[in-house]
Amino acid sequence: MLDFQKYQLAFTAHIRDPKTHAKPAKVNDVRLAVYREIVFNNIFGSVSACFPVCQQVLGKRAWLKLSKQFFATHQATTPIFREIPQEFLKFIATVENLPVYFQELAHYEWVELAVSMQAVEIPKTSITPDFLFEKLVLAPAHMLLEYDFPVHKISTKFKPTIKEKTCLLVFRNAEFKVRFIELNPMTYILLNVLAQNELSGEQALVRLAENMQHPNKDAVIAFGLDILQDLANQQAIIGSTKN
Repeated sequence: MLDFQKYQLAFTAHIRDPKTHAKPAKVNDVRLAVYREIVFNNIFGSVSACFPVCQQVLGKRAWLKLSKQFFATHQATTPIFREIPQEFLKFIATVENLPVYFQELAHYEWVELAVSMQAVEIPKTSITPDFLFEKLVLAPAHMLLEYDFPVHKISTKFKPTIKEKTCLLVFRNAEFKVRFIELNPMTYILLNVLAQNELSGEQALVRLAENMQHPNKDAVIAFGLDILQDLANQQAIIGSTKN
């Protein structure tokens, strides 16, 4: 290894964890202290901005400790600054003694950033959606999520200890705002069917009825049409296209 490479490794090791790694020789400590503070604060600010509820439920001292551990020990796989929160998700998956809901809560908070940044093409759809006989189109930037805990309810006053299955649709609307909709299990299955298949609303609802082994397909279709209309009103469904 060349001398300048050794110097770079020693310099960055000290920046990340000054208590463990001594600073390189002949470096002004006052200037280095400023640099240490700037670099850590940039990382800390990015992570804290993305995970405000995680920060609140842990408390300031524990959050700072966790952030310093992330900064000192995590080997990131990307140089892109906006992807730091995703690296934090990878990091906390390796950390023990966090609350049982913490990893799911962090993922839930990260999803807003992820959906806001999704690069998608906007398909051409009918001005007036045909919910029965044309293929329904979900908002192109979206995620369908299933959690073991009610992540959208967690706060300093509510920290769940018992699992409670939670289904959510997260999507970016035409105004580029990220929206969250809590789904019942049936609607979650229906939207997964629509997202993964080239189906009309009727075809998707018939498949849902079959999956549920429901004795009355017409009742499922009637009920499902109301759900699809409501999702369109909220811009989660942006229209329909001919199959």
